Amino acid sequence: MKSYLAQLSQKLFADLKSGEDVSLELHSEESDFIRFNHSKVRQNTVIRQHELTIEFHFEQKIYKSTSSLTLQLADDLAVLTKKIQSIRQAVTAIDPNPQYFQMQNNGQSEVYKKSQRPSTIELISIIAAVFNDSDLAGLWCSGPIRRAAINSKGQFQYFENDSFFFDYSLYNGPRAAKGFYSDENWNEVEFKSRAQQTKNTLALLSRVPVKVNPAAYRAYLGPMAVAEIFDMVNVWQGFSRSAFEKGFAPLKKLHLKEKTLTKDLTIAENNLLGLAPHFNSLGEISPEILPVIERGELKNFLVSSATAKEYSLPSNQASPYESMRSYEVKPGNLEQSEILKTLDRGLYLSNLHYLNWSDVQTARITGMTRFACFWVENGEIVGPIQDLRFDDSLFSIFGDNFGSFTRHQEIFTTTATYQKRSTGGCKVPGAIFNSFNFTS
Repeated sequence: MKSYLAQLSQKLFADLKSGEDVSLELHSEESDFIRFNHSKVRQNTVIRQHELTIEFHFEQKIYKSTSSLTLQLADDLAVLTKKIQSIRQAVTAIDPNPQYFQMQNNGQSEVYKKSQRPSTIELISIIAAVFNDSDLAGLWCSGPIRRAAINSKGQFQYFENDSFFFDYSLYNGPRAAKGFYSDENWNEVEFKSRAQQTKNTLALLSRVPVKVNPAAYRAYLGPMAVAEIFDMVNVWQGFSRSAFEKGFAPLKKLHLKEKTLTKDLTIAENNLLGLAPHFNSLGEISPEILPVIERGELKNFLVSSATAKEYSLPSNQASPYESMRSYEVKPGNLEQSEILKTLDRGLYLSNLHYLNWSDVQTARITGMTRFACFWVENGEIVGPIQDLRFDDSLFSIFGDNFGSFTRHQEIFTTTATYQKRSTGGCKVPGAIFNSFNFTS
């Protein structure tokens, strides 16, 4: 793919006129999607799509247009050349961009990350064998994702990641336990261990339910639940400098050092995980590791070039939306075998959903428990609980009421597949909280 893009871009750029610049952004995938229901394959689909976005610059005007590539050079070149000709005419009718900044050559780089994983046929056989005694519904997704950011100034950034995930649930009538597996490389022993944990969790759901009244309780949140909290903060621009400057500032008191978080909390954008491109859509190369919160202190907001220009700040090459593309929450020292004993009495929460801000300025978040969540007494699971709503502040749960992170971390690649597969994800531990507030 890289050599094809080099040929295509070279020919397109050769026909540009004086004062014109063009950037090309590639979104490409060759994906296997396998859907399971009642532990059987119900759909097996291969998707190959290659999308190229042209950004045309002329006299501080910007015009964007997207086309699909066939990977036939003559055909693609004809379509894109005609498109650029029509853009030349269209750009005369638009106004200059007041926040325009010159297209830059941010260098050349390439990253390839190949995952070792079973073939599709082998994978189906493995899943069929592991879950032959279960009512399984889920989605397997794998295959290479490619991103590129190329421009007529000489820039050529390229990223290719052959990733996979298996997102599934096991059912017993109306009860369900959620499982997820993704890793840098396929590990069958780990996969079977995770599958058995999900089966064990489902069995626990058959116990007599426990009625839990709204109150503050000690709570353990599994890695997926911890990821759901930080995903919400990240997606809703909690770490964005632009949002902060515009008044959307959940971490304002942390920034002003009026509040502190636990020294156990360190979160960073970690591009070494290989879950997302090491460059943004402009082709700017991001730091390998950018600490955002370090030992409870805010070290960096995410600052894009546009925000840097608007507020006279240094950029750290964040994406235009200013959210982390690939992040890691550093682990603690709590062993998996000690979780229930350490929790002693309280709630064991595997998953959360419907998360949102309840009060942005005080960093309060709200959401619901989901799937396998249990009441624990004397370090033992008693039974499942009803759905509960929580409402608490990040300054509370990751402040005075924080307990500890687990030593064990899990990788969660993004599962977004609307129109095309997304890149990104996180690596996070589980956590125990000394108090977590439930309202209904």
